[in-house]
Amino acid sequence: MVKEYFIFLLLAHIIGDFYAQTSIMAEKKEEKIKWVFIHCACYYITMIVVSLPIVSIYIIFAITVAAIFHTIIDVIKYLYKNKLKENNKLDIDRIRDIFFIDQILHIMTLSVISYVLYINKISINLNSCFAQIVNALNMSKLFIVSWLLALLIIHKPANIVISKLISKYKPEISEEEKLKDNNAGRFIGTIERIIILIFISIGQYSAIGLVLTAKSIARYDRISKEKDFAEYYLLGTLISTLVVIVVSFLIR
Repeated sequence: MVKEYFIFLLLAHIIGDFYAQTSIMAEKKEEKIKWVFIHCACYYITMIVVSLPIVSIYIIFAITVAAIFHTIIDVIKYLYKNKLKENNKLDIDRIRDIFFIDQILHIMTLSVISYVLYINKISINLNSCFAQIVNALNMSKLFIVSWLLALLIIHKPANIVISKLISKYKPEISEEEKLKDNNAGRFIGTIERIIILIFISIGQYSAIGLVLTAKSIARYDRISKEKDFAEYYLLGTLISTLVVIVVSFLIR
C-alpha cells in the first residue's frame, strides 16, 4: 500500500518538477529567487491537477505538505548555490552534486509522506468518472499510474540525469557542431529506453542486446576512431540502461 501512495506522489513530483518547469524558468531560477517561488507555485498547482482523479481532503493536505517542503528545499538550494557563486566555487561537479542531493531530499520527503498516509490508513479511491475509464480499460489504477510514471521518468528526467553524470567526460566539439545539435541523441536515448522497458516487462532480456547493438552501429565509425568519444558513449549507454532497469521495478 505504501507503494501506491509513493507512486502517486512521485508521479505528481516528476510532472511538476520536470515537465511543468520550462528551460527558461529553470534558467531564471538561478538568477532571481522570485522565480524559485514561481516554480514552487507551479509545482503545487501541478500536483493538485494530477491529484484530481483521487482528490480528497487528506490527499490535498499531503500534497500541500509536499509542496511546502519542496519550496524549503529549493530556497535552500538557491541560497547555497548563490553563496558558491560569490566565492567562485560553483563548478560542474558541485552543480551535479547539488542536483542529485536536491532530488534525493524531495524523494525522501515523498517517502515520509507516503508512510504517514499508510499508517493512518488513508485510502486512495478514484472518482466515479475516472473509475469508469479504468474499468473500461480492464486495468488496475496502480498498473496505469506505474506505467505512466515509468514512461515519464525515462524521458526528460533520465536525459537530465544522464547529462549531469557524463557532462564532464563529454569530448570537445566545434561551434559548428554545437549549432547543428538538434538533440537527436536525447530522442534516440528515450526511444531506446522505452523499447528496453517493454522488453523487460515481457521478459525478453536477450532482445535488449539487439537495441544496444543497433545504436552502436550508427556510431561505429566515430567510436572506432575517437577513444574519448567511445568512452563517453559507453558511459552514457550503460547509465541509460541502468536507469531503465531501476525504473522497471516500478511496473512490477
